[in-house]
Amino acid sequence: MSTIDWAIVGGLIVLLLAVLIFSQHYVKSTADFLVANRCAGRYLLTITSAVASLGAISVIARFEQYYKAGFAPIWWSFLQGPIGLILAIAGWVYYRFRETRCMTMAQFFELRYSRAFRIFSGIIGWLSGIFNYGIFPAVSVKFFIFFCRLPAAFRIPGIPFEFSTYVCLLLFAISMGVIFAIFGGQIAIMLTDFLQGMFCNIAFLVLMIFLLLKFDWAVVSETIVHLHTANPDQSLIDPFATGGIRDFNIWFFVVGIILNITHSGCWQGASGYGGAALSAHEAKMSRFLSTWRSLVQIALLVFIPICAVVFFNNPQYADQAAEVNQVLDGLAGQDAVQARVPLFLTRILPVGLLGIFAAVMFAAMLSTDDTYMHSWGSIFVQDVILPFRKTPLTEKQHLRLLRLSIVFVGVFAFFFSYLFQQTEYILLFQEITGAIFTGGAGAVLIGGLYSRSGTTLGAWVAMILGSGLALGSIAVQQLWKGTLAPWLLEITGGTLHSYLEANQDRFPINGQILAFIITLIGYGSYFLVSELDRRIHRKELFPLEKMLHRGQYDTTGEHRESGWSPSRIWRMMGLNEEFTLSDRIIFFATFGWTMLWFVIFISATFCRGVFGLTPERWMSMWQFYVMLLFFIGLATTVWLAVGGVIDTGRLFRTLATRKRNLADDGRIVDGRNAGEDEAAAAKE
Repeated sequence: MSTIDWAIVGGLIVLLLAVLIFSQHYVKSTADFLVANRCAGRYLLTITSAVASLGAISVIARFEQYYKAGFAPIWWSFLQGPIGLILAIAGWVYYRFRETRCMTMAQFFELRYSRAFRIFSGIIGWLSGIFNYGIFPAVSVKFFIFFCRLPAAFRIPGIPFEFSTYVCLLLFAISMGVIFAIFGGQIAIMLTDFLQGMFCNIAFLVLMIFLLLKFDWAVVSETIVHLHTANPDQSLIDPFATGGIRDFNIWFFVVGIILNITHSGCWQGASGYGGAALSAHEAKMSRFLSTWRSLVQIALLVFIPICAVVFFNNPQYADQAAEVNQVLDGLAGQDAVQARVPLFLTRILPVGLLGIFAAVMFAAMLSTDDTYMHSWGSIFVQDVILPFRKTPLTEKQHLRLLRLSIVFVGVFAFFFSYLFQQTEYILLFQEITGAIFTGGAGAVLIGGLYSRSGTTLGAWVAMILGSGLALGSIAVQQLWKGTLAPWLLEITGGTLHSYLEANQDRFPINGQILAFIITLIGYGSYFLVSELDRRIHRKELFPLEKMLHRGQYDTTGEHRESGWSPSRIWRMMGLNEEFTLSDRIIFFATFGWTMLWFVIFISATFCRGVFGLTPERWMSMWQFYVMLLFFIGLATTVWLAVGGVIDTGRLFRTLATRKRNLADDGRIVDGRNAGEDEAAAAKE
């Protein structure tokens, strides 16, 4: 990292701090702090939620996955595409949740089930969230140590002892996330995330151009095909030849598709975005736009690890690869896995681009840290403390409590990152820690939004089983290598003994499969117990229309018609009166793009099964994919940037003129969201 590189990173930090200071003037109520007063348009949501979910840890996780599995994850996303499109058309979970006007998921649980269940699920969601987030700062900081080649410790003149670089960077990273989360709330998070998102999109384009010029595709193809021939069951290009790849094989992706449906909308790491949309329709449109926001991002995040594979396996890079391998040999466990691709980048990126990539990773780290801290800090106050109070907090007390809770999340993250020993891939750790909440909450949320027959007892049973099984699974994983595996090896014999011996370094069932099993149990228990409870106690069906503010119960004025009257065919495709002409253009463009890759998936699968596809054919298809994403991404980056700027201006104008509803603070009063009467009066 040269002076120029550090200047790029420093310039980005200064710009974000200036925006943070500016945005504080618009935080005047709890709703401002929690959900930006529900003023976000589709383009702003699309860009900001993208960078909030990207995260430095997500980049490293994708590097791990694509280096290990190659293009296979992309292939299975083609199968998932039509499923995702159907969910977007239906507004699966997100549309209905926004209609409830709840700020957090547990607030919805009180509206749908009971106050006691809100408190319980709030505690479970909060614990799941802070444990899941706990390793984020650790992974991010280790990246910067590897990438910037920082020493393990340093001295300050005049002080007789050394400072740990890891500890100091942990404090800095967590402090930055806390500062951005507490001073401007969701408004500041969205505005800074928008700037970071636009910077990242432009940086991705620049980095992609450099890599395409640096690594000749013929060399890439030759290297990957050679590896395919040498290890035919660990292919990086043929998704049907991955049986020898541990964890990231075909079952990982099939299970992942199912979990995406059953856990949709459950995870609360970005809960502020769940309620920030201007309307439910804007939230739905942001889902369609999300297809276009990530084109360059996907192309780059898969191409970097592929180039790393070439770097470590092609003879022309042997000398440089030997230097990197020497450093990796000095690392242990997951540290070595996570450091491989970052260390590769330090060897091939020139001055300037090193700084740009470091700035991208800083932006990704900060956007996720402040979003997660804001979410988990808010959830503890809103869903654990607030329901116990008989009288509402004053606006000043409420905001102070939210900020103190966010600070606590930062303190917990510091000690968790410092003490916890990670034993498996990031994506697998995220799945099992997330299942502490989502294992039961998936059924409780989706059943509550779409089923009139779900009962409070069914929700309790599903949540207790889901969280209990997930916590037990994490305990088994942590105790496996040092305690459980040696004990089982002593008391078993035969085939089971051999199997345990081969898997004594790590629990044989990974976090993805465990999360899937827990989810099935959660759904089964919710619907079975609810049905028995309703029949035995003769309970009436729940009035969904009232909860969703539909028809005669609509006091929000948010269901607005565009003037277009769709025919029955359009309605069957999910298009209603809210779709304007531009909305329909976006819909059909997204539909066409998704179906293009689904047709390619079906055709290539057929050809592979009937005629066989050579490795060279696979590589040609992946070259077409990467290049197409890059060139279309050039246009979509400009399109989304213009829309985001317009939405940002509209956000400022709305916040400057809108009268604040101070009663809208996340409480449930007489079976309704607090402040609904005031909101209805304001609409009239």
